[in-house]
Order: sequence, then structure tokens, then C-alpha cells
Amino acid sequence: MKAMVGVNVAAAVLCGAVIYGGTQHWQERAEAQVQASETKAHVVHKEKQFSDVSAYTRNLPDFITKQIESAIANKKPLTLVLATSAKETGWPQQLKKELEATYGSDVFTVKTLSYGSQTTGELLSSHIVNQINQLQPNIILFEAPLKNDYQKLTLDDTLKNTETLIHQLKDLKKTLMLQPSQPYISQTESYEEGVEAIRGVAEENWVHYLNHSLIWPFHLGEYINTNTGGTTIKGNHVWGNYLVRWFTGNKNTE
Repeated sequence: MKAMVGVNVAAAVLCGAVIYGGTQHWQERAEAQVQASETKAHVVHKEKQFSDVSAYTRNLPDFITKQIESAIANKKPLTLVLATSAKETGWPQQLKKELEATYGSDVFTVKTLSYGSQTTGELLSSHIVNQINQLQPNIILFEAPLKNDYQKLTLDDTLKNTETLIHQLKDLKKTLMLQPSQPYISQTESYEEGVEAIRGVAEENWVHYLNHSLIWPFHLGEYINTNTGGTTIKGNHVWGNYLVRWFTGNKNTE
């Protein structure tokens, strides 16, 4: 009888071990399947991210697109520095918001360096290039301050100073792009003349030129503040919208 009890106990222990082993096996297999599924989902998400990004970068030159793809692949954000006469709360804030909405929060880090009403000559004296460099940019979008210059400097002086600034900025070995200022009304020269002159300087120095001048309405009353000469809320939106569409593949931001 005792022997029979011993056999029954041994059988029970063996049976329990088999059940436990089987349970462990299926649990480990299930966990492995979950991990494989998560890994696959991550890969699919990454591939989807790369396939999606091409729709956003279709307006961009290859040298910008490659930097964005590299930032996504390496999970290392690009620092975009906006050097402009505009306030940070104007179109720079609009661009920053839309870049994050389009690409996510880990592709672009946007920093704004607002130089206000300084002319090209004053920007050279204030060593703005050093200030930009301190922000550790990967990409620089520099506004040539035509509006600030036209009442104080000749167009020839503006072009000479702008070219000097371009040379200094290119010495930083970062991606550089140039854009004109907002529109202005001058008795001595037209805004369009200044815009085209700056385009010439940019092209001569192999700098990509973002010309937003053509998108401004003919009548500027609602877009330019007649007292300060700066852009109104509508003016900032027009300017920002151009840049948003360029950076995000014609995305509608109206």
C-alpha cells in the first residue's frame, strides 16, 4: 500500500512538472510572439515614417531632404535657426508649430534669432554670425533685411554687406538658405528690385534662395502696419504660410 502511495505521489509530481513545463513553454512562446510582433510593428512604423516623409519633403532640395531623413533614422533632431527681423511670436512660431505637427517633435528644433530693425551694416558690427553659431545650427534660414536697409543704405551697400554676411555664414559649414524681407514701399527703389538683387547675390554664392515676395497681395493695407512698417497678424500668416508649405510639401494651413 505504501509503495502504491509512493508511486501515486511520484506520478503526481511528474505530471505537475510536465504541466508546469508545458505552461512555461507556451508562456515563453507567447512572450516571444508578442516581442516579435512589437519589433515588426516598430519596423513597419519606421518604414511608414520614411515613406510618409517623402510627401512632406517634395518641395525641398535634396540636401535638406537627406538631412531630414538622417535625423529620423538616427533620432537626432536638426536645429533650424531662423535669423530674421520678425518677432519670434510671428511667422517663426507658426513655422515651428507646423513643423512639429508634420514631422513630430523629434525631427526639428527651431530657434529664432530676432535682430529687429538692424541694418546689414549693424548686423556685421554686432557679429550676428557669432550669435547664430552659438545656437549650434544644422540649418540656417537668414533674412536679408532689405526693409531695414532701404531708408539708410544704398542698394549697392546692402548687396555688399549681404555678400559679406553670406561669406561669414558659409564659413560656419552649415546648411544656409536666404530669404528677402517683408515688402516695403520706397520712393527710391522698388521692393521687387531689391528682391531680385538679393537673388543675384544668393545665386552667385551658391546659396538656396526662398523668394516669398510673389505671394504677397498687391494691396498691402491689411498686411503691413502703416505706423511701424512691420507685418500685421495677417502679414505674418502670409509669410509663415509660404514657409510652412515649402517645408511640409504644400500642406494646407489655411
